[in-house]
Amino acid sequence: MRSHQVHRRSHRAMRRPPRALVALAVVLGSLLATQAAFPTSATGLAKIQCKQTTGTARVDPIVYHNGPTGSGHLHQFFGNNAFLSLPNPNTANYTSLMGKGTNCVNPADTAGYWSPTLHNTTTGAIVPAVAFTAYYRSWNSRSRGEGVPYPPDARLIANRIAWTCGQKERVKPALSIPDCSMADGGSGSRLTAHIDFPSCWNGVLPRHWSTQVGNTNDNALFAYRLDKQSCPPGFPVKTVELRVTIQFQYTGHGTDVMLSSDPMANTTDGRSLHADFWNTWVQTGFQTMVRDCINPGLNRSAAVCG
Repeated sequence: MRSHQVHRRSHRAMRRPPRALVALAVVLGSLLATQAAFPTSATGLAKIQCKQTTGTARVDPIVYHNGPTGSGHLHQFFGNNAFLSLPNPNTANYTSLMGKGTNCVNPADTAGYWSPTLHNTTTGAIVPAVAFTAYYRSWNSRSRGEGVPYPPDARLIANRIAWTCGQKERVKPALSIPDCSMADGGSGSRLTAHIDFPSCWNGVLPRHWSTQVGNTNDNALFAYRLDKQSCPPGFPVKTVELRVTIQFQYTGHGTDVMLSSDPMANTTDGRSLHADFWNTWVQTGFQTMVRDCINPGLNRSAAVCG
């Protein structure tokens, strides 16, 4: 995954040079050209559920690190409880987040997860995210097998996405928000976003300084697997594969909602979907989860594996 294929920004004016704004629009265009839908069955033995959200804010601690609040589009945050308690969440650093509390079922999962908010196009109101799940599984999507934890302080932005109406509905995964008018709004029967993160690593440890300004993503250190047998050349280390799913309280036709990141991507159909992951897990707890839930997966417990 190349570092220039990483993010999307909102349509509101940003306090950045026009040249940077143009560059972001170019990146968004290339992202839309490279996204691919994928099967949505989640077989990971670690199924970590988190409460709906820790809050929303127009901040992005990875892309606008040490930048002002109000940068970029509106995000909804899950997992780590410390982000939005900071005076400026964009100034967050690993030491200010790791182990600082979580709304996830596994108390060691103090990682930060965030994604664009979904809005009604007529009223502008946020469509609530009512369920968030982080699936961790073998590097090749299998329920049990190889995979080491992501390294501490890894900062990733994923854009392998699909939309469905939930596992109970026979709606094929799509890159655009589908018609979910047949859904009943219950769990597994409402608009659902699926985002996959890469599971191949070059072995170089992320290195971040508290004084870094701007985009601090580590996407250049990671790549998506080629298939269920191999990683790309130069990325020999197989990590666990993370998939996040977000269920929204929405059962409409898909034509009256859009993501906060859609306008900068020149779309209104949800194709700008992406998610951020900052590995601020308690790393020993991450290691325990991977050992017990994924490889070899023999000592499962609800507290650890969900």
